[in-house]
Amino acid sequence: MLKRTFVLAMAAAMVLSACGGDSGGGTLEAVIEPGGETVGFGDFTTSLDKSFGVFVCSRDGAVEIEAVEPGISDGAIEYLGTTVYTSDEMFVGAAHGFPPDGIDEAKLSDVDGAVVEADCSDSGGEKVQLIIGAERTGIGGGVLDDFVITYDGGELEIPFTILLCGDEMEFCEALVPATTTGSG
Repeated sequence: MLKRTFVLAMAAAMVLSACGGDSGGGTLEAVIEPGGETVGFGDFTTSLDKSFGVFVCSRDGAVEIEAVEPGISDGAIEYLGTTVYTSDEMFVGAAHGFPPDGIDEAKLSDVDGAVVEADCSDSGGEKVQLIIGAERTGIGGGVLDDFVITYDGGELEIPFTILLCGDEMEFCEALVPATTTGSG
């Protein structure tokens, strides 16, 4: 099922490439839906920290990741960091805990110095995901957006938005259908 899901995601997704420097290595790409992706949580019954996964791959050779940082941080939210998850069995969309509850921690590695060898043109085999951690730090909630991945060949900005809804729903209004009230 994972292979089929990943193949469909590769076919339907817009692949973003970096226009980085000339390091002689590969080019890092992220598999993101056209127009970017937005994921969020409104349920904080089990934990305040959450994990969000983004698939990455390389073209024309391996790349080494140096850092991952959100370009925008607004509200009562804390960026907890990023770890790399390599697996052919499971993927993380959005999950409770950072790292996610129930994940095989032997397949996690530090993002600083992580080497991405997964070939973007190969839908089989191991997949590499950046697992991004975020924590709601107050009742207002918050947003992390426009993540920048620095690697040995340049930088890659991905339009990936994390919303942790607060009690006031200020940051998550777009995720909640509008309600209408009649007067009468």
